[in-house]
Amino acid sequence: MSLSDSPREPISDGGETAIDRRGFFRLGAGAAAATAGLAVGTGTAAANYDGWLEGVSNYEGTADLTGQDEVTVSVGAGNGLLFDPPAILVDPGTTVVWEWTGQGGQHNVSEADGAFESELIQEGGHTFEHTFESEGTFRYQCDPHEAVGMKGVVAVGSTDDDLIDPSGGDGEGGDGSGDGSGDGESDDGGSGGGSGSGDGGTGDGSSADTPAPASGGVTLSGGDLLAIATSFGFVAVLFALAFGDIDAEE
Repeated sequence: MSLSDSPREPISDGGETAIDRRGFFRLGAGAAAATAGLAVGTGTAAANYDGWLEGVSNYEGTADLTGQDEVTVSVGAGNGLLFDPPAILVDPGTTVVWEWTGQGGQHNVSEADGAFESELIQEGGHTFEHTFESEGTFRYQCDPHEAVGMKGVVAVGSTDDDLIDPSGGDGEGGDGSGDGSGDGESDDGGSGGGSGSGDGGTGDGSSADTPAPASGGVTLSGGDLLAIATSFGFVAVLFALAFGDIDAEE
């Protein structure tokens, strides 16, 4: 087969193999699917709690605060116009304490159906609490700032929302550093077993009769020199044969 008969790959202007049309469309379809997946996930999160937390900038899921008798939610967190965490899951009988940060002006905590409501307060450190005795979902807001997304949810007993770790998973890992150096010392002129390197150099199991190389140079034995000379001679013969200086039949 001649070179002209061999299949050719499409070449781009830069000299690299170009992506064929089918591969290009596959890449495009994959990117579109990934984008669609992200969009679906975002829509699902916004749909939780009937869309009550849509537009709440710090909402990423429901903080699992079960197993505690009392939990705290900050009022006026972030830019001063947020509850933090905005959505929590607690057990029946848990007391939720809302604590004012003093940021963002006057705030209150007002349940959408009137189950509980605090007064408007700006002072930092002020608290308002409510004990949730029965299971259910309780949506609340700050009345003056509801339009800018200052809303929250208390889920009691269960929730269909994704649960998140309220601590944020910011645990520090252990110190993985360790002294991995070996103490494999080898005596001068002796057989240096082991893989560790020591003050006497790295042992390689060589014979004591072989002189150690000097620093900055290479020491060759008689056998090494003979092997090198033989190699050069063989190369010279091949070179001569290639250029016709020696008759191969002789």
